[in-house]
Amino acid sequence: MSFLVAAVVFVGLLSAVNLLLLLAVIRRLREHANVLRTVAGSPVPPAFTPPGTRLPDFTATDTTGAPVSRATFGAAGGTTVVGMFSTDCSACDEHLPEFAERVRHLGRDRVLALVVGGGPKAETFTAALAGHATVVTEERDGHLYTAFGRPPFPGFYLVDGAGAVTASAHSTHELPIPANV
Repeated sequence: MSFLVAAVVFVGLLSAVNLLLLLAVIRRLREHANVLRTVAGSPVPPAFTPPGTRLPDFTATDTTGAPVSRATFGAAGGTTVVGMFSTDCSACDEHLPEFAERVRHLGRDRVLALVVGGGPKAETFTAALAGHATVVTEERDGHLYTAFGRPPFPGFYLVDGAGAVTASAHSTHELPIPANV
């Protein structure tokens, strides 16, 4: 009989410990839910420069030695198509030929391409884009890349004559490049 009493007391204690652990887990889950709600409600910076954003003043130099600045966007009149590529971005390898094909009818004055990084791959990117765009090469801390808020690669933009972003996309197919910009 004492064996039976000991077994019932043991099961009762085990159940009480289990209940306490369960309550502790529920309390932690509520804390985590509150943290997630706080994080989800906080403003997350956009991945790309959002439409309507006016670019800050910047200065850069293209591969021919000509200066490039925010005023460059309005020089040719109308909208400028901007493509950003990085030498350490595998997706950039895929999007570069599509970008060059989609903008070739616009002329170099209406297309700006940024190649971030160096080495032989930068030379390959520059050569592929040179006939279709004004090409700027710089490092990740460069003025042009910083003016756009250091977005992920590849990035594609339409910028109006006042230097304001009118559209941004991760793919050239998502960017509404008009027949005549």
